[in-house]
Amino acid sequence: MNSVEITEYKVDSYRWIVLVLFGFVALINQMIWITFAAIEPSVTGFYGVGTNAILMLSLVFMIVYIPMNIPAALAIDKFGLKWGTGIGVILTGIFGILRAVSTQYHWVLIFQIGCAIGQPFLLNSFTKVSTNWFPEKEKTLATSLGTMFVLLGILLGMLITPFLISNEPLDPKFQDPTLMLYIYGGIALAFMVVYLIFVKDKPETPANAFSDKTKVFETKGTFSLFKNSDFNILFILFLFGAGTFNAVSTGIASLYNSIKVSSLPGFSPDDLLGILGGIMIVGGIAGAITLSTLSDKYRKRKPFLILSAISGAVCALAFFFVEKYVTSFIPQYIIHCVIGFFFGFLLIAALPVGLTFAAEITHPLPEETSNGWLMWIGQIGGIGLLGIIFGMNTDVFNFIIYAIILAIAAVFAFRMKDLDAYEIKS
Repeated sequence: MNSVEITEYKVDSYRWIVLVLFGFVALINQMIWITFAAIEPSVTGFYGVGTNAILMLSLVFMIVYIPMNIPAALAIDKFGLKWGTGIGVILTGIFGILRAVSTQYHWVLIFQIGCAIGQPFLLNSFTKVSTNWFPEKEKTLATSLGTMFVLLGILLGMLITPFLISNEPLDPKFQDPTLMLYIYGGIALAFMVVYLIFVKDKPETPANAFSDKTKVFETKGTFSLFKNSDFNILFILFLFGAGTFNAVSTGIASLYNSIKVSSLPGFSPDDLLGILGGIMIVGGIAGAITLSTLSDKYRKRKPFLILSAISGAVCALAFFFVEKYVTSFIPQYIIHCVIGFFFGFLLIAALPVGLTFAAEITHPLPEETSNGWLMWIGQIGGIGLLGIIFGMNTDVFNFIIYAIILAIAAVFAFRMKDLDAYEIKS
């Protein structure tokens, strides 16, 4: 009986093309999000506004996600993967290029909001891509690779943007970000066209048992979502874990003011901060692929979520102690980079594992629903942590806050059941 059922599912090689195209549009959306985070000194002078106004250009992505989560999930549920996600792709392409056409701050903010509206249509589709197109043994890996593109977008935005525009306030020649905005906008427009031409909604034959089951309509299923105690724990984990990541990414320039980075020859402090943030994201990409592959291989989710929370707390404490007790700049910066790599490797890896686990334990609710609510609470967590940090002005003790929050997340993770309690019966 089992062998007959297995032959009903077919793996389509086109799945990799769909995943890569989805990844490209998610990548550029995240580059647009993080554009202004590392270049505050330059663009404040260019647009004639303060640093809080520039911070808002990044923060708005988290703010807009909150009311747009449910509409995005409904659209993906109604129109399917290609056209539901396509709404976000189109918004990113159009408003991405429009950001470059005006030098007035309020127009740039409006166009940035347009791109932010598109974000939940993209991020809520992570598990939809893997469930529609990938076999059971590759689902977490596929979600991880989709996450990798998102992280790569943040990485490129952090690393490339500071070198496309000078952060020297006395050098007006390089303060104009217009060329950089045209480059990012042109890429967004090109990715939009390629996506709309080549992406397909689903293969002709289901790829796994989850994609073959009838789904519960999103608005009806959401009410039962929070009746699952393990999903509620995941909800808390994403509040703390994804919230920490979002806060660090959005406010990296302000956050790392607590790490008193000095200049090295050929590098400004902002360049060094961009490199440090980039190393953290590189670690996250490596960890997402490695730990997701192991999670799929052993069909375990809980141990990897516990590991991520505990290691994130340890790395946050390590940042604190290095800053307090290592005084020589060069070894201090090198140690920060090493800690940052493992912080990303072990903490960010929880994202694809958690998203896949949520889709599995809440089946037959559509994947974009559980995915969307977890990403939603992660945005709220990021906003809340940024508010705490800026409100308390705790300097290096920011890392103590993160360590405490992630330690609490680890305690909750121990209370979850694992995947074997939720296997779908044939």
